Amino acid sequence: MTPLPNQITGERIDRLMTVEIRPMSGGLPPGYVVPMYAICRSHHGEPLSSLAARRLADVLSHGDTVFIATGAGTAPKLPQGETDGPVGAAVLARALMLGYGARIVMVTEEAHSAPVEAVANLVNADLPDCAPIQTVCFPLGKSGGERYAQALMNTHRPRAVIFVERDGPNVEGFFHGVRGDCRHPDDVGHVYLLADMARKAGALSIGIGDGGNEVGFGAVRDAITAAHPYGGRSLAGHASGVVTVTATDVVVSASVSNWGAYAVAAALAWQSNRPELLHSPASEFQLIDATVKAGARDGATSLAEAAVDGIDWEGHAAFVALLRSVISVNR
Repeated sequence: MTPLPNQITGERIDRLMTVEIRPMSGGLPPGYVVPMYAICRSHHGEPLSSLAARRLADVLSHGDTVFIATGAGTAPKLPQGETDGPVGAAVLARALMLGYGARIVMVTEEAHSAPVEAVANLVNADLPDCAPIQTVCFPLGKSGGERYAQALMNTHRPRAVIFVERDGPNVEGFFHGVRGDCRHPDDVGHVYLLADMARKAGALSIGIGDGGNEVGFGAVRDAITAAHPYGGRSLAGHASGVVTVTATDVVVSASVSNWGAYAVAAALAWQSNRPELLHSPASEFQLIDATVKAGARDGATSLAEAAVDGIDWEGHAAFVALLRSVISVNR
């Protein structure tokens, strides 16, 4: 059977977003990207980027609210979070604002708020005719988080909730980075609760990540744990390991979480025949640089430089250029 154009385009975008360029120095586990993607692809049975884009297009009407949650990393190495996450969230927010008139609420926690607000401000300046992005911060701890999450859902009634590089808890309720470092539940904003509440409210949920510890991968938890280079081991000794139990309707696995968000934006751009929904290579540097100036660091190296997951900004700009080429030649 000949694949449909949407499947072909989605396949090309997915191939790009899963090119692994992780440093071999041990900062992030190498050799993990393609197995993770294969698990998620088997789970859904079709290209992930175009699936997420189609599901968004199916549920959104002009003026609908979308939550985009992001922010990862903790002190001492990443006291204000990492460059992976906020940039992808901003790019996807821009696509949904420009293409669907969506009202965006960016959800994070206080420690990560400055980089998130920095990229939100850039998008707001770029789209002065759209409703500006609103940024909100979860309180730390589960009990306060439950009340806050329910209040957000009641106030905004989102049609979709998207997570970009946002950790979810393991079976025991602890949060981890992909390398096994642990965060106590009392020290984390329990943003993942929005995924569970979205499901109950009938809203679409999408998780975008690159390590298995992020919200969304609970849908394929056992297989991801088996594929993890370190066996999904928690350095704090928690038996269930680093992989989250929190599932989403769609899980997008990419080499870099930002890339997964860009891939969904690219698929939205292609499906709507509006290439301008995807940002430009030039703006890629501006977005990354804004997060660094606001305190974010490269999650692979912990350095305050214009890089994401060990890849310099030029590499990310080139990735955006390739995505734009895919959109162009497939029209």
